[in-house]
Amino acid sequence: MEFIQLLIRINEIVHASMRRFKEEIIGGGDYPEVTVNQLIYLEAIFQLGSPTVSELADHLKVSKASASVGIGKLIKSGLAEKTMSLDDRRIHHVSLSSEGKRLIDAEVRALTEFSERVRGALTDEEAKVLIEIFKKILSKYDG
Repeated sequence: MEFIQLLIRINEIVHASMRRFKEEIIGGGDYPEVTVNQLIYLEAIFQLGSPTVSELADHLKVSKASASVGIGKLIKSGLAEKTMSLDDRRIHHVSLSSEGKRLIDAEVRALTEFSERVRGALTDEEAKVLIEIFKKILSKYDG
C-alpha cells in the first residue's frame, strides 16, 4: 500500500508544479480550462512539429474524424493553428499557437523543476539506480 501512496503523492507534486507554472505563465485564470484530451493533443503536436491531421491521428491512434474534432477545439480555444500546405492545398498542417506554446513551455518547465528537485535529493549512485528503475518500468510500456 505504501508504494501506491508514494506514487500518488509524486503525481500530486508534479501536477501542482505544472499548475503553478501554467498560472504563472498564462496569467492566473485568464486561460481557458484545458481538458486532458486537449493536453494530449497539444503534446502530440509539440512532439511531431507541424503534423498533418492524418499524422496526428496516426500518432494518437484515433480516427481522422476524431483528430479533426480535437484540432477544431484547440483552434477554437486559441491553442493551435491550422495552415494549408504550400505544396498541396488539400493538406493542412497543425501547429501550436503562441498560447499553446506557452502552455507546453510551462509543462516543460514544471517537469524540469521536478526533475531537478528529485536529482538534488539523490546521491550520484542513487540517481543511477533510479534511472535504471525508470528504464525497466518504461520497457514494460514501450516494449
